[in-house]
Amino acid sequence: MMYVPLNWQRLGILLLICAVLTACGSAPGGQSTTGSNDGAAASNASPAAGTINAIATTSIIADLVKNVGGEHVNVRTLLTPGTDPHTYTPMPSDVQAIADSQIVFENGLGLEAWLEETTENAGGERPTIAVSNGLTPIEGGEDEHEDEEPAASAEEHGHDEHGDDPHMWFDVQNTIRYVENIRDGLKQIDAANAGSYDANAAAYIEQLKQLDAEIVKLVEAVPAERRKLITNHDTFGYFAKRYGFEVVGNVFEGVSTEQEPSAQQIAQLVKLIEEQQVPAVFTENTVNPRLAEQVADEAGVNVVTTLYTDALGEPGSQGATYIDMMRYDVQQIVEALK
Repeated sequence: MMYVPLNWQRLGILLLICAVLTACGSAPGGQSTTGSNDGAAASNASPAAGTINAIATTSIIADLVKNVGGEHVNVRTLLTPGTDPHTYTPMPSDVQAIADSQIVFENGLGLEAWLEETTENAGGERPTIAVSNGLTPIEGGEDEHEDEEPAASAEEHGHDEHGDDPHMWFDVQNTIRYVENIRDGLKQIDAANAGSYDANAAAYIEQLKQLDAEIVKLVEAVPAERRKLITNHDTFGYFAKRYGFEVVGNVFEGVSTEQEPSAQQIAQLVKLIEEQQVPAVFTENTVNPRLAEQVADEAGVNVVTTLYTDALGEPGSQGATYIDMMRYDVQQIVEALK
């Protein structure tokens, strides 16, 4: 047998390469949870055997999917808490996450105008469920300043800024339909666990019915003449219709936050607040409060900057789940207007 001397330098290089490859393979990925409501970021590891890889566009939808899917579904959220879906730009990791999934849940109604192209880039075949399916939308805010040239057309933005209002989840009764659509979507691809999805959805719907009744009771503290809302963008149309409020105006025109208002529009909004005697201006966690604070300051009214609207709050916050978000927002609105 011929003796081959050991080259320690080469062995060291090989060991170093193996260590680097191992580290790369365990690098953290996007936000992913399996049937839990803590919202904590998890690694990009494969889910447990037998679970479904589901994509939710927003943290609000992800929370609903977790409640229905339970232990059978690994939910990955494309938009992290506090991210504005109106202005979001997809990343390569989103394409990969969709490619690794068996089902995608979106809100629909143009909220995620960027999703179709992202899904096409991911390739493969999987159902995309718009959780708002079956609901009748209301029209978004109308532009009261037709004489002004917009900064960009709706086509350039990728959706109609004054079309159907996508913020349906602010009527809890609509969210019940969201849950039913999620349940049916999961049953479509995982019939073996249909009984679990039925039971989870039924239990969560009972919680939502209790939340709806709680909100109806809470808003009774606000006199009818003070139930007027000025918000950053046209988010609360469904809330107003369900719970007896009037949306007087918005800092951003329409249902999107992409186009900032002009000085003339801000002046008109300040005048409207004074004429309507609106007690407060409300802004949200996904939008810079600068303009809302300016409007409130010029009108001499309070500004509430802590509402959760298009996204949940961080884990542990007062808006960490959908139910927490709704309860907190209503409490803030009632306190500011009563």
